[in-house]
Amino acid sequence: MADINNSYKKVYENKNIHIGLFIVAFLWTVCSMLFDAATGRPANYRQNIFDVLFGLFVGAHSLQFLHNAINNINSGVVPDFREIKGKIYWDMIRLDIVWALYAAVIIMASVVLYMTLIDAIILPVIVIILTAFAGIFVYYIYLAYAENLETKGLFNIALVFKFIQPAFKDTIIKLCLFILLTLFAFIISVLIYVAAAITGIDKIGNIAGDYYAADFIVISITAYFMLVTWYFAFPYSLIDTYIEKIRPLLRKEEADGENV
Repeated sequence: MADINNSYKKVYENKNIHIGLFIVAFLWTVCSMLFDAATGRPANYRQNIFDVLFGLFVGAHSLQFLHNAINNINSGVVPDFREIKGKIYWDMIRLDIVWALYAAVIIMASVVLYMTLIDAIILPVIVIILTAFAGIFVYYIYLAYAENLETKGLFNIALVFKFIQPAFKDTIIKLCLFILLTLFAFIISVLIYVAAAITGIDKIGNIAGDYYAADFIVISITAYFMLVTWYFAFPYSLIDTYIEKIRPLLRKEEADGENV
């Protein structure tokens, strides 16, 4: 729990930025929900162009924060939006595309194998679970990028599997703690919805489609919590593990590559 407390404490050292982060979470929620309502696809919430754009912006802000934290720039606090370096956007897009393609190819290959060679649903299910598990350690790819803001050597899929053994225990413990905290926050949001339904507040102020004012308020607050937790607090909690166990491995990989 100490790691969680320290992570949130660091994230909230710059209290002023959280006004901006909440505004971002609110605008993200409003734009995404209104777009889905306008296109008649409410089931696609968090899967539209606004989600991509806001995700890139928050992701770049997160990487700038991690860069400052690892290198102790300005005491490593969450920086102002104006401090985000332009190159981070381009590098992040490249990393996102390559690592998403890796995951997609692995999953598609397992499905094709199931359809053509082995008539057993268990195979693709196992592959998807293992891919999701390995995906947790991709966080260290982004931490490695955040340290020097360089992508060299970070497109090697073999790296993730090399990260698992040294970082397994620390990463899984922290992941489980943050998931439990997220589940608790989700339960709180559900209880708020239930209370709103009982009092009739949930049907006040229809904004678009089946969305009411209470939907925007509760989802915006939840989105802000998710943003702070998974873009800032959780990756920050992995910095010590990265420095102690992953960075030496990456430097050895780099040295071995130069000696070949």
